[in-house]
Amino acid sequence: MFELMTLAPMLLAELTINDKGLGMLGGVLGCGLIVMGSAKGIGQLAGSAVEAIARQPEAANRIFTTMIIAAALIEGVTLFAMIICLLAVL
Repeated sequence: MFELMTLAPMLLAELTINDKGLGMLGGVLGCGLIVMGSAKGIGQLAGSAVEAIARQPEAANRIFTTMIIAAALIEGVTLFAMIICLLAVL
Protein backbone atom coordinates (compact mmCIF):
# COMPACT_ATOMS: atom_id res chain seq x y z
CA MET A 1 0.00 0.00 0.00
CA PHE A 2 2.83 2.38 0.85
CA GLU A 3 4.48 1.71 -2.51
CA LEU A 4 1.28 2.66 -4.33
CA MET A 5 1.05 5.89 -2.36
CA THR A 6 4.56 6.86 -3.37
CA LEU A 7 4.10 5.75 -6.97
CA ALA A 8 0.74 7.47 -7.57
CA PRO A 9 2.02 11.10 -7.57
CA MET A 10 4.67 10.22 -10.13
CA LEU A 11 2.10 8.59 -12.40
CA LEU A 12 -0.37 11.45 -12.03
CA ALA A 13 2.32 14.03 -12.77
CA GLU A 14 2.73 12.59 -16.26
CA LEU A 15 -1.02 12.55 -16.90
CA THR A 16 -2.21 15.54 -18.91
CA ILE A 17 -5.86 16.52 -19.10
CA ASN A 18 -6.81 18.82 -21.94
CA ASP A 19 -9.85 21.07 -22.11
CA LYS A 20 -11.49 19.16 -24.94
CA GLY A 21 -11.59 15.96 -22.89
CA LEU A 22 -13.12 17.74 -19.90
CA GLY A 23 -15.68 19.40 -22.17
CA MET A 24 -16.61 16.07 -23.68
CA LEU A 25 -16.94 14.55 -20.22
CA GLY A 26 -19.20 17.39 -19.15
CA GLY A 27 -21.38 16.98 -22.23
CA VAL A 28 -21.75 13.26 -21.73
CA LEU A 29 -22.51 13.62 -18.02
CA GLY A 30 -25.02 16.35 -18.82
CA CYS A 31 -26.80 14.10 -21.32
CA GLY A 32 -26.91 11.30 -18.78
CA LEU A 33 -28.45 13.55 -16.15
CA ILE A 34 -31.01 14.82 -18.66
CA VAL A 35 -32.06 11.30 -19.61
CA MET A 36 -32.30 10.18 -15.98
CA GLY A 37 -34.40 13.22 -15.07
CA SER A 38 -36.81 12.74 -17.93
CA ALA A 39 -37.13 9.01 -17.19
CA LYS A 40 -37.99 9.79 -13.58
CA GLY A 41 -40.52 12.39 -14.69
CA ILE A 42 -42.25 10.11 -17.18
CA GLY A 43 -42.27 7.26 -14.66
CA GLN A 44 -43.87 9.46 -12.04
CA LEU A 45 -46.36 10.73 -14.61
CA ALA A 46 -47.36 7.20 -15.62
CA GLY A 47 -47.66 6.09 -11.98
CA SER A 48 -49.91 9.02 -11.14
CA ALA A 49 -52.03 8.36 -14.21
CA VAL A 50 -52.51 4.71 -13.25
CA GLU A 51 -53.55 5.77 -9.73
CA ALA A 52 -55.98 8.30 -11.15
CA ILE A 53 -57.50 5.74 -13.51
CA ALA A 54 -57.85 3.30 -10.61
CA ARG A 55 -59.76 5.94 -8.63
CA GLN A 56 -61.97 7.07 -11.51
CA PRO A 57 -62.22 4.43 -14.25
CA GLU A 58 -64.85 6.45 -16.13
CA ALA A 59 -62.28 9.21 -16.79
CA ALA A 60 -59.65 6.82 -18.12
CA ASN A 61 -59.69 8.16 -21.69
CA ARG A 62 -59.15 11.78 -20.64
CA ILE A 63 -56.44 10.85 -18.17
CA PHE A 64 -54.65 8.68 -20.73
CA THR A 65 -54.77 11.43 -23.37
CA THR A 66 -53.42 14.00 -20.94
CA MET A 67 -50.67 11.59 -19.88
CA ILE A 68 -49.58 10.97 -23.48
CA ILE A 69 -49.45 14.71 -24.23
CA ALA A 70 -47.43 15.41 -21.09
CA ALA A 71 -45.02 12.54 -21.84
CA ALA A 72 -44.53 13.85 -25.38
CA LEU A 73 -43.72 17.32 -24.04
CA ILE A 74 -41.19 15.85 -21.60
CA GLU A 75 -39.57 13.87 -24.40
CA GLY A 76 -39.42 16.97 -26.60
CA VAL A 77 -37.73 19.05 -23.93
CA THR A 78 -35.33 16.16 -23.28
CA LEU A 79 -34.40 16.00 -26.95
CA PHE A 80 -33.75 19.75 -27.16
CA ALA A 81 -31.70 19.69 -23.95
CA MET A 82 -29.58 16.81 -25.23
CA ILE A 83 -28.97 18.57 -28.54
CA ILE A 84 -27.94 21.77 -26.76
CA CYS A 85 -25.69 19.82 -24.39
CA LEU A 86 -23.97 17.98 -27.22
CA LEU A 87 -23.63 21.08 -29.41
CA ALA A 88 -21.92 22.86 -26.55
CA VAL A 89 -19.25 20.15 -26.63
CA LEU A 90 -18.57 20.53 -30.33
